[in-house]
Amino acid sequence: MLRSLRRALRPSRLRLPARRFTAGIAALPPTAREAFGTGVSAEEAIAYNRSRVATATAVALYRSGHRLPMPDDHLDDAVHALDFPYSEPSAETRAAIRAALAVLDSDYTITVTH
Repeated sequence: MLRSLRRALRPSRLRLPARRFTAGIAALPPTAREAFGTGVSAEEAIAYNRSRVATATAVALYRSGHRLPMPDDHLDDAVHALDFPYSEPSAETRAAIRAALAVLDSDYTITVTH
């Protein structure tokens, strides 16, 4: 398992096309119910749905040139602009967005192409 993870972490290049940040540009990943079925627990569904909103928001922000630090109201505006249904950003969601942005920004193999 560890050997296959190390192989997966070997440097390769991932290029993200640059886009202006506009409402509705993020593809909506499947919901927890769609991904896991009806047997998903409430805790798993909350964690999954928070992560899907945070990751899609972070990718959209990163593609459009936004970097950390970002104030809470900017992160909230980004989540609302991407039209995630039933999404009211919590402190945990904002922390997850910041974490995903930090990962994207620190990985030298991910670049935004113009």
